[in-house]
Amino acid sequence: MLGGAVAFTWWQSGDSTPAEAVPIPVVVGDTRSVLFVVEGADGRATSLALFVSDGVENHRVLVAPPDLTMQLPGYGDGSLREAQAIEDAGLVRLALVNELGVWIDETITLGPGEVEAVLSEAVRVNLPNAFIVNTPQGDVVSASAGSDVFVPETTETLLVTQGADSPLEWLQRQRAVWEAIAGQVAAAPGTAVAVAPGFESISEPLGQAVVSVLPVDRVGVGISEVYVVSRDADLLNERIAFLSLSDVARPRVEILNATTLPGVTRPLAEVLIEAGFRIIKTDNAEERFRQETLVIAQGVPNQQAALDTQALLGAGDVVVDSSGSGVVDVSIIVGRDIATR
Repeated sequence: MLGGAVAFTWWQSGDSTPAEAVPIPVVVGDTRSVLFVVEGADGRATSLALFVSDGVENHRVLVAPPDLTMQLPGYGDGSLREAQAIEDAGLVRLALVNELGVWIDETITLGPGEVEAVLSEAVRVNLPNAFIVNTPQGDVVSASAGSDVFVPETTETLLVTQGADSPLEWLQRQRAVWEAIAGQVAAAPGTAVAVAPGFESISEPLGQAVVSVLPVDRVGVGISEVYVVSRDADLLNERIAFLSLSDVARPRVEILNATTLPGVTRPLAEVLIEAGFRIIKTDNAEERFRQETLVIAQGVPNQQAALDTQALLGAGDVVVDSSGSGVVDVSIIVGRDIATR
């Protein structure tokens, strides 16, 4: 999936210098985080928005491009668009939790026509650029840039159709549409709740939320161009730090399946991610008939991380590679003792 992304993932994770602890602010209210995944007719994600709230006054909606590329735990590198088709919104959520290091309470999937159903009436959208669609007769301007009122069906089209826009231009248009959706749900939540009950608990803060684009970087050009989460520290330190899984750098882990049994790395990755580890790689090992799981501490300083990993897995012998890898802190070579259960 998306060749070329692997090299970048390893590059961005290859710094062997321990990251500094991220200060987590004191949270007074009840935090809340909901991931919205809009699914197209082909089963792939067409729009993604993460609502986060500290329960007091920090309410945000972060809009992410569907082609955002990252580690899909259990499957390797790929886009969130494809993650929805591979499994469902659960994999999209897990990939974002792993990538961002923040907790996401739940996911809400909206299928074709359900964004339209969420909106009880026409809404005003401030389009940052013209919506241009490709037709056999050439490009046609379907909606001009600026503020205008659109019926629910057209609003959904503006959200899920890329048209002639570049991915980043489309992302800015999606941000504008999500801003309109958030305001409408807050004003008239009944219709939205009927479509997806999860709207009920967040309808009020949605109306107060700042809607912005998740910081992303473009990597590569042309056919190899992909988008990845920006390493801008402000994302965690200032926006969603109250949802952080850990106030210290998360141990980086690779999981390699050394058996012939399929589907082994995905559930192990989920256990580790939700316990505060970061999965860097899931793949098959060169050996395929290992009986006993091996947990390798990559460097003496990572012994405790390896022991914590062993405790979570409930099996495995711990060994220390004193030279370390410089890329991961813990390597898990999965044997049949874990794979069979």
